[in-house]
Amino acid sequence: MKPKVVLVETNWVVDVTAPAHLQSPQAIQLLQQADAGEFKLYVPAICLAEARETVPRRFTPRSRSEDLRKFVRWARDEGRVSVKDAKAAFRIFDQFDGLVANELTKVSERLDALAKHPGLNAFPLSEPMLERQVSIGAMELSLKPYDLAILAAVIVKSEELQQEGHPWVGFCELDSDLQPWDKSGARKPILSNLYDNARIWVYGDFLLEEIKKLPDGWTPST
Repeated sequence: MKPKVVLVETNWVVDVTAPAHLQSPQAIQLLQQADAGEFKLYVPAICLAEARETVPRRFTPRSRSEDLRKFVRWARDEGRVSVKDAKAAFRIFDQFDGLVANELTKVSERLDALAKHPGLNAFPLSEPMLERQVSIGAMELSLKPYDLAILAAVIVKSEELQQEGHPWVGFCELDSDLQPWDKSGARKPILSNLYDNARIWVYGDFLLEEIKKLPDGWTPST
């Protein structure tokens, strides 16, 4: 029997290639499990390209420390913290900015290394995926074009892999727009049906706590 399959997208790529202190242990563990042969890990290749732009933009150091700098300046001027403590805080902020800036220079290197992992399979968008994107786009989903492309890629790749004999497909999806449930946990009918019809089990994290063979009649999106 062929191994189980787990699909991921840009959120996972970002979480494993972010500055070291911001990487997700769960995302890294998922990669390690795939490298160990516990399952096959697949990601649309466009997610690697998107992460190359997303990581520097999301983790630009100055934007992340500026609010704290403003607070310390205000607290110093209001006499809530001493000048000495304020100077110490600014030194820490400078160290943080320098560390993150240096980490961001490694994004391309990390993405290239990620693509070479034995447990990860990056696949390009195919003509059937583009055709499926058009058909899904006609549904009342209100998804952005990129999300439509990811959704179509995941569904078509899942169908292909199951036809090849892989018995189980999971999808780790942290983007609320593509999750088959809303903020209150209620089922989104159209998305849920798409995942159900493709027999994809959707996770809202990278833990895969229920990665076991499911019985006949399982409902993937619930």
